[in-house]
Amino acid sequence: MTERTAAALRALEGWQESGACTAITAARATMQAAQAEDRAARGQSLGALDGMSVLWKDIIDQAGQIITCGSALRKSAQPATQDAACVTLIEAAGGVSLGRTGLSEFAFSGLGINPHFGTPPSALSETVPLLPGGSSSGSAVLVAAGLADLGIGTDTSGSVRLPAALNGIFGFKPSAARYDRTGVHELSRTLDTVGTLARSIDVLRSADQILNTQPATNPGKAKTEILDLSESLGLVWEPEVTAAYQAALSRMAAAGWTVRPAHLKAVDELRDLTASEGPLVAIEARRKYADLLASDEASKIDPVIRTRLLQAPVLSDAQYAGYLRKREQLISGGRAEIGDRLLAFPTVPSLRHALPVYLNDQNAAQELNARLLAATMIGSLLDWPGLAVPLRDADGRVEGSILLSAASGNDDGLLTQVEQLIPALTHPIFNI
Repeated sequence: MTERTAAALRALEGWQESGACTAITAARATMQAAQAEDRAARGQSLGALDGMSVLWKDIIDQAGQIITCGSALRKSAQPATQDAACVTLIEAAGGVSLGRTGLSEFAFSGLGINPHFGTPPSALSETVPLLPGGSSSGSAVLVAAGLADLGIGTDTSGSVRLPAALNGIFGFKPSAARYDRTGVHELSRTLDTVGTLARSIDVLRSADQILNTQPATNPGKAKTEILDLSESLGLVWEPEVTAAYQAALSRMAAAGWTVRPAHLKAVDELRDLTASEGPLVAIEARRKYADLLASDEASKIDPVIRTRLLQAPVLSDAQYAGYLRKREQLISGGRAEIGDRLLAFPTVPSLRHALPVYLNDQNAAQELNARLLAATMIGSLLDWPGLAVPLRDADGRVEGSILLSAASGNDDGLLTQVEQLIPALTHPIFNI
């Protein structure tokens, strides 16, 4: 175990220049690996994650580490004085913390581009480097590349599910109340969640059992109905993505699940709300960074991020409170409308995007960001837990990603169903 950790730490050094890894916590990892190895030698175990390697998005507090949030403005910030709640829980379960991972500045983009620290190419890249997706870009790229068993990120509008899709791995966003966010630097106080990334559903299930702070709920029926929302969301999916998704629906139906097209009233009403008052993530991000935007330091923010912040709607306190009340009503209505059923649609409308195109074209980057986040943002605003599952062909090539979701609070039902669905969705040799 210590040899494996030492090899992983050496490998991470080669990823620092790309921006995938922002810091390597070698002393911490070496000590934790030695402790795990000693427990194993004595026939003891702290559970399924004992000795597993973990990477942390550089927006999550770890004692002694500078938390950059992907911003050049925080490179000289004071180190964190204590661990975030999620760090404490994972490490108490035997997780070995290898290092910290890059992200879009302030976690406010779905592309994963970062001009301050670098932009790692997607694990799906072959001849041309591809966008990694964001904002949890480094965690997704490094987990997909086999550098760690588990990546911990954050998801606000799709920042775990989207990079999971663009790197061909699993990504889970829980309902907002499921994981403790203490010690996680916020972008959107309402929408932020801690999220997890892995190459295996089993690792995500084990992490969930450790991170979940909510009472267990009845997972529901053995095989619940699956509502296909792909047509009703009003989005345009690329042909490859559509073909992979439709094949996945067919396999789920063949495995005994009832799958039918559906249209949700809650989604329509949400669309009206965001059209009239704007996206909540932008509203809350603008409120958080208002003072920074008005300062001389604003010019040091990534131009794409700065533009998004400046273009965000500005609501009065009364308007903001009213928005939150309307959202809660939509969540409640959606919960009643969905029941214990699952929801399905492609995680992203398109999968492969040439990185060089978007590094130097701000308009193209803004347009693609809005398009890539369009589907996942719906789930965030309605507080749906969601699990992105990679879809591969018989040769192992990633063809798409299906996002399976459930009503707010029905995380246990979602995870139980998806665990049973995996054999129908992912060939066993690729679920590793």
